[in-house]
Amino acid sequence: MARIELTPEENLQLLREIEENRAFILLAYQSDPALLKVADPQIRRLFENIQEARPENDGG
Repeated sequence: MARIELTPEENLQLLREIEENRAFILLAYQSDPALLKVADPQIRRLFENIQEARPENDGG
C-alpha cells in the first residue's frame, strides 16, 4: 500500500475534522446517560474526571 503524503494544510484540516468528530461523540455521551453507561471504561473515566474538576462540585 502506497503511503500518502499530506500537505501542512491537509494535515491541519484533518486535525480539525478529528476534533469536530471527537466533540460530537463526547456530546452524544454527555447528553445520553444510558449511552454513557455502556460506554468503554476509558470514556466513563473521562466523564468522571470532568465532573470532579467542575467548580460547582467543590462543596460550596
